[in-house]
Amino acid sequence: MKNIHIKGAPKNFTVKENGKSFIENAYKKASALSQKLKCISFSDDSGIEIFTLGMKPGIRSSRFFRGGKGMLEIVRKVRKKKNKKCCFTCAIVATNPKGELIFKTQKSWHGKVAENPVGNNGFGYDPIFIIPGINKTSAQISSKLKNKISHRAMALKEFIKWLKKARTDVSWSHHLFH
Repeated sequence: MKNIHIKGAPKNFTVKENGKSFIENAYKKASALSQKLKCISFSDDSGIEIFTLGMKPGIRSSRFFRGGKGMLEIVRKVRKKKNKKCCFTCAIVATNPKGELIFKTQKSWHGKVAENPVGNNGFGYDPIFIIPGINKTSAQISSKLKNKISHRAMALKEFIKWLKKARTDVSWSHHLFH
């Protein structure tokens, strides 16, 4: 069986994330890297979407965060609303050496916005994302559990499933593995 060699992007490699969706932003990053390195690349894009705020901040989640001020703004805006539904969304895209799309998936982890930030585990919006059935925020659960049930875990499972299938496909073997 052949081995997979995974390398990170070169230092200072950046791509302007100005797409209109998580998939588009992930594609822009993976495609630019594939073309630069002449190899198959993959990338993700993720964020939080608040239903009552028109699915914002969405693809602008990291810019909206502003050192936690954005998280507190979401809590303040949603606190008196009936609809507190939200979701974390993660898109993963893979592209071939020419930058062409060869895989994509997008998964969402649904929950609701907390009344106040709670918990210290995790990062970003984890302290305001209440997990249904568990009734704790994502920042209150263990990393091990989060890595089993989160949006990233769901998307990664799909990617791994595709990667395993691609690995056994003779036509991909030459390009994917060495």
